[in-house]
Order: sequence, then C-alpha cells, then structure tokens
Amino acid sequence: METDTKEAIALNCETCLRPVAEAGVKSVSQWVSFCKCGRTYAPNNQFVIPICNKCKMRVMTNSQRRVPGIFVCNCESPDAKNVPNFQRDRSKPEPVQLDLQSINITPETFPLERYIPIAILGLSSKSDVILARDKQTGNKVAVKSFKKMTPGSFALFEQEARKVKKLSHNNIARLLEAFIYESKTPYLVSEYKDGFNIDQYLALQGFPSPDVVVTILISICEAIIYAQKESLLHRNVRPGNVIFLDDMNSDPSISLTDFSLPKLKENEELTEPRDALYMSADQARNLDHDERSETYSIGCVGYTLLAGVPPFQEGSAQDIKNSHALKLPKRISSLNFSPNRPKDLEEVVERCLEKDPKVRFDSIAKLLERLEVFPRREKMQIAAIEAAKKRRKLMKAAAAGAGLAVLSLIGYLALNHH
Repeated sequence: METDTKEAIALNCETCLRPVAEAGVKSVSQWVSFCKCGRTYAPNNQFVIPICNKCKMRVMTNSQRRVPGIFVCNCESPDAKNVPNFQRDRSKPEPVQLDLQSINITPETFPLERYIPIAILGLSSKSDVILARDKQTGNKVAVKSFKKMTPGSFALFEQEARKVKKLSHNNIARLLEAFIYESKTPYLVSEYKDGFNIDQYLALQGFPSPDVVVTILISICEAIIYAQKESLLHRNVRPGNVIFLDDMNSDPSISLTDFSLPKLKENEELTEPRDALYMSADQARNLDHDERSETYSIGCVGYTLLAGVPPFQEGSAQDIKNSHALKLPKRISSLNFSPNRPKDLEEVVERCLEKDPKVRFDSIAKLLERLEVFPRREKMQIAAIEAAKKRRKLMKAAAAGAGLAVLSLIGYLALNHH
C-alpha cells in the first residue's frame, strides 16, 4: 500500500517537524502530514461535493486510484456533478438523482415526500444507506433503511433511537430522525458529514501518517467518553463508521457515525465475514459488552490504520469470530514496518487487543491519556528545538558582543600607545 501524496520525507520543517512537500508538489490531503507553516487560507469546495452521474457514488478528487467495492466512484471517466451541501431553492432540481429501483428499493418503501435520493453511501444484506436531500431543511442527510428487522422489534427500535438522538458532540454525526415508514420499514436519518470513511481512505490514499493515526484515535476516544456520560456505548466502532474530515484549512478531524441501538445489537446474527471484522473479543466470547470491549474495537481500528488490514480477516464470519476470541493478531511491524512511527504507538494499539479485558487499559479515559502522550511529546520536541535556536542566537550575540569588546580594547590600547 502506497500513498498518493508525494512528500520529501527526508526533509522535515525545523519549526513543526513535519515533512516539507517537494518543489512543485501540492499536498491535497491531510491524510499524510505535511508542513503548513506559512500556508495561507485557500478557498475550498466544501460547499459542494462531486457525485458521478453514472454510478451515483462520491468522487474522491484527490486520488486517481480505482478500487471496487468501497462505494466510491470507480468509473474510468466519471461524470462528476457538483451537488450543493445546502439547497436554498427547494424547487430547483438536483444535479444528480438516484433511481431507487436500480438498487432494489421500491419507491413505495422510501419516504419520497420528505427526502430526495441522490447517491449511494453503502449497501449490505442488512441495510442500505442513501445520500438524500431533506426537502424541509434543504440539507443533505444520510438515510439508512433496515431490511431484516421484524415488526416485533419496531417499538424497541424507536425506544433505543430516542437515546441516541440525545447525543450532541463535535466528533459524532447527529441522529436527526428515527421512524417506521408505512408501518413496514425502519429508518434512521443522520446528519451527513462531508468526508470519506477510513476504509475508503486506506484503499484510495494508502497509509496515514502516524500523527494522523493518533489524532483519529484520540477523537474516537473523546466521542465515546462523551457518549458514556449519556449512558451509551457505540458497540460498532469500525473504520467504515469513522468519517475523516479533510479540510485543508484546519486540522484534520473525524465524525463517528452509526451508533448501534443497544438492545437490538445484542440480537444481531453474523451473516457475512465483514460483520465480524471489528467485533470485540468479549462479544466473540459471549461476554457482556462494556467500555473495555469498546477499547478492543478502537484497537482494531488503530491496527487497521497502522497495518493496512484488520487484525483477522481469513475465513467465514464464524472463523473470524473464533480468531477474535482465541488468537493474537500478527505484530503490526511485521505487516507494515515504518522507521518514522513511534514504536510505543504499536504497543498501545496491541495492548487494546489483549484477550483478557483486565490486561487492556482500565478505561477509555486511560487509553486517551496514553494517546495524548504522543502530541505532547512532539510539542516538547518542538519546544526543545526552539529553545536550542534561542540559545544559539544568544551565543552568537554574546560572541559578537565579546568580539566588539575585544576590538574596542585593541583600539583603545592602540590609541594610548600612539
């Protein structure tokens, strides 16, 4: 796995310690760190997103790679149309509209009176996620429909959704609506975050920089700690549910999506291998889910970011579940060795993946505390460099002053001698 962003890794900025881009190379993503010292604000196109009118999927403009199966445009010649994030004029037609029947959704089962389907965000055997326009607000939203939920679970679905709707945090995509359409199909409507998930970034951009990995993990921890205070856990932390927000004018950030409805999650069955890729070892052993289980899943995300693959991915869903319950994954460095990566970052991630919950971090707060060591260490290095620069300046000034004093003394003695 390689990165599309070309960087002169050997040449680091003395001020921020980040790589300086090669002459003539423009960095177009924060997935790979680069020096931004002296960088001026550059207007971006965050007010629109490009969607291919052929496949009805997002176009990642800063990557030329073509990867099937990740719900990003894979067309050789995309027919990209700019879709505005906000549509003030409700009567104005959308540049792109999705034909629901093309993805086996009958129009009668979709709330067309409220939402205009625009593009595909994700499809699976259990649910479909559609990018849509809310006719009432003019905003884009993510509309998720469930395929296999039985009518007997509908009341529980609405009850659990009310708990998730209370969450309001910068690193969490808000749940806006939850309803049963025409008494048949359960729907969740969430705030749409303009970014791509970690699975998509790994496939199209390669490995992120270590400091970006730390930023992502810290942000996930902060979101889950907040949810804990509201008596909720995520229960489905995975790369596909972490949206990387890549605004070149600010620091990178993430948005955590798709909080599972707790009691419904307990009754879910594994049907596909991908269902088991990021499950916790505790779930695999049929133990109660607690915050140490969340720590394990965060570790799975960290492992994937550093190694490029999930901890376990071979075999059926049951095989992967058994691996989570019984096996330790391969060492990260054996899959992706990087001399620029702090070795203790691997150790932190691998500790999260211990089978015994008691050996993991006691809490997500403790994990967060450990992760915050990395940016703090970097700031200390920068401070030490700045202090060394000041010392050198003072020494030069002192040397220059001493030189002037010597010259003055010589001149004085010469005049007296004369």
